[in-house]
Amino acid sequence: EHDLRKGLPEGPLYYMVLYATALDQKKLGTILDLSQDDIDVARVSGESKKEGKIPVAVRPAPAEAPAGDVPGDNRAGEPSAVATEELAPPAREKTPPAEPGVSSPAETRSSTLRISVDIADTLMMLAGELVLVRNQQLLHLDRTDPLARSIVQRLDMVTSELQETIMQTRMQPLDTVFGKFPRVVRELAKKLGKQLDIIITGNEVELDKTIIESLSDPLTHLIRNCCDHGIEDSESRAASGKPPEGNIWLSASHEGGQITIKIRDDGKGIDPRIMKEVALKKGMKTEGELEQMSDRECVSLIMLPGFSTAKNVTDVSGRGVGMDVVRTNLEKLGGAVEIESTKGQGTTIHLRLPLTLAIIPSLIVKLDGYRYAIPQVNLEELVCLYDEDILEKLEYTGDHEVYRLRDRLLPMLRLREVFEHPTPFTSKDCARITEKYRALHAKVRQEIVQRKADGAPESAYSDSLNFVVLRVGSNRFGLIVDQVLGTEEIVVKPMHPALKSLGCYSGATVMGDGQVAMILDIEGITRHSRIFVDGDPSRYEVKDVDTSMDQGTQMVLLFKCGEKEQFALPLPLIRRIERIHPVDFVEVGGKEFISIDGVSTLLIRLDKYLDVSPCVNREEMFLLLPKHIKKPFGILVSVLHDIAETSFELNVESYMEPGLMGTTLVNNRMTLFIDMYQLAEKAEPGWFEGERGTGKVRAATILLAEDSPFFRRMICGYLEDAGHTVMAAENGRLALALLQEHSFDLIVSDLEMPELDGWEFMKEVRGGRVQNTLPSLALTSLDQEKHQKKAQEAGFTRYEVKIDRYRLLRAVDELLQPIPERTE
Repeated sequence: EHDLRKGLPEGPLYYMVLYATALDQKKLGTILDLSQDDIDVARVSGESKKEGKIPVAVRPAPAEAPAGDVPGDNRAGEPSAVATEELAPPAREKTPPAEPGVSSPAETRSSTLRISVDIADTLMMLAGELVLVRNQQLLHLDRTDPLARSIVQRLDMVTSELQETIMQTRMQPLDTVFGKFPRVVRELAKKLGKQLDIIITGNEVELDKTIIESLSDPLTHLIRNCCDHGIEDSESRAASGKPPEGNIWLSASHEGGQITIKIRDDGKGIDPRIMKEVALKKGMKTEGELEQMSDRECVSLIMLPGFSTAKNVTDVSGRGVGMDVVRTNLEKLGGAVEIESTKGQGTTIHLRLPLTLAIIPSLIVKLDGYRYAIPQVNLEELVCLYDEDILEKLEYTGDHEVYRLRDRLLPMLRLREVFEHPTPFTSKDCARITEKYRALHAKVRQEIVQRKADGAPESAYSDSLNFVVLRVGSNRFGLIVDQVLGTEEIVVKPMHPALKSLGCYSGATVMGDGQVAMILDIEGITRHSRIFVDGDPSRYEVKDVDTSMDQGTQMVLLFKCGEKEQFALPLPLIRRIERIHPVDFVEVGGKEFISIDGVSTLLIRLDKYLDVSPCVNREEMFLLLPKHIKKPFGILVSVLHDIAETSFELNVESYMEPGLMGTTLVNNRMTLFIDMYQLAEKAEPGWFEGERGTGKVRAATILLAEDSPFFRRMICGYLEDAGHTVMAAENGRLALALLQEHSFDLIVSDLEMPELDGWEFMKEVRGGRVQNTLPSLALTSLDQEKHQKKAQEAGFTRYEVKIDRYRLLRAVDELLQPIPERTE
């Protein structure tokens, strides 16, 4: 026997390990850092099962390995102690040749094919070229030729499906990256002497292979930072009243066409005061700059190159490299990183990444005759100002031009000025540009006043201004351009090496007419213009909260179908507005259809189901596609008039018929609010036969808690039409008061409400003594799994996304069955 005390034997060592685990072969290889060729799956024969033995398909040692070098070898040429009779692989049986035309069992089981990555990349490139050809064909389509339209529609549909399928071949689950972090955390916990645990969710979320390969190192660095910097040792946590074990949460989810990865810990957080001290000591910022910085900006200092708060340099941290590399790598992928931290409570890092880097939907804009593409992941909305609104609604604060968008200041940036300044903006540049346009507008206003004094007509100034509202992280700003051309799927081409230093561009693309358009890097533009560097960006922030809800008003789309009536539809009910052409309509059985995304969609003309003037056919029309209804139909519209904010106090006395919700005055004109659900039921009654309420429950008394007057009125109408009695409250606190005064059979509640939200309201109900066992339905626009889980934990019986009329009525019927008869 070899004496191990004298050292290991010379030559390579080979181990055969029997590993019992519930993990599959792929995950095991990721965790143990082994290739798939080094792992065999155990197989048990029938004879060994009877004897209680566990034979394993063990790979024999490689031929070049000396027999005596195998651990456990007593004599050269004799079997290893690992290869006992119980572990010996079963003899390979010869498989008889398969009959012609009959698949062998191995062929039957095989459902995958391994191909080279180069082939997948080539397919992706060819799919991109096909998208360009499709775009060119759509651009030069002769819409008067029905055969050409049919061929192009098929080409469009097949190209889109082919593109999505090929993109899926490059998609891989994040589990290939996330799977190694439990081992990383365990090793760091042992090295640092801390009690650490990591909770991972979203392993199944898929990303492009290129992004996943570039994501491993940044994520590893962030996890190591959480373990070393973020979470305290057990003694410090106990002194702060925290449990001794620190937790790290790593999650991934789809949000708005992007992948969001969140790394959160419950550690000590980041102290802005310490960040300022370190930045000042290292000479990264001056005292004047630090005094003007908000706490949020101070936390972001951690992204600066060379910044570190570690007192000692170790192999884990303290070298001042890492966070700046993380940000740089993510920005190269078209992503972004944000840090939120609360002292004493923990830190949360948000990573936002595109699903793929090859083909992206973009908004095409024009400036000085050149076209530019803006990725839609950064796009919020489009705004156009006309005539004197340009002079009145553009304001100035400090060194910035701003626009008041729904009572929130939005910083404005002119794309022309960005291109005219090859070097990053300075404070003097910002002040000079702002003063330039302030003086120009003041001069124009003075000329208008003079013209009016001279008796000129009131329309003395005529112009338009287009800007795109863009989002960078949690900040928003307006980018002023000459013209907005429309949306298009573009194929991303890499920048030429000579242009890579231009931070305002992220790539290029070939348009349908063969011309090249540059793809704007919105992150790079904000850095170049320093729009969020000087001052507190929170003063410009446009909140996500719709303030109209608090004031009892609702944003609606105004449109016309015939010449006489004006119609309205609340924006929360519209999923999409599609531009269509009457030449594409197809009539079947007295009804009109059009193909939308390869699906035959029913066209509903309002004059067929309402007593209104006939719909006017135009060369170009619009189709309103509803939200929350899976049936393929849309409302045909002749003219899109405006978007307005109006009170939702509808009049149902002056004029009312099935298919309408009521009328109101918008801009001093009588406006008809349509009910898309009733219109769909009138157009196709058979669609909803199996989706109506069961009709087997008696009328019930229902408590409704809903803060939005629009949804409150709509839900009450649906429930009352079904024969129920509804008492409504504007928030959870008023709903609790109604519970103490009246008896109910069911609670229907929104989740996001003022004063007392739906979660806290239901906790109060379940913890109270009165009617705490009532069935309850959470009806909300929040559709993420975390919200549903939180609602269930609060005590809700059922969860539905608002507002599908028939799902609501069916859910109510199921919750009310059976209702015991009340005794008087």
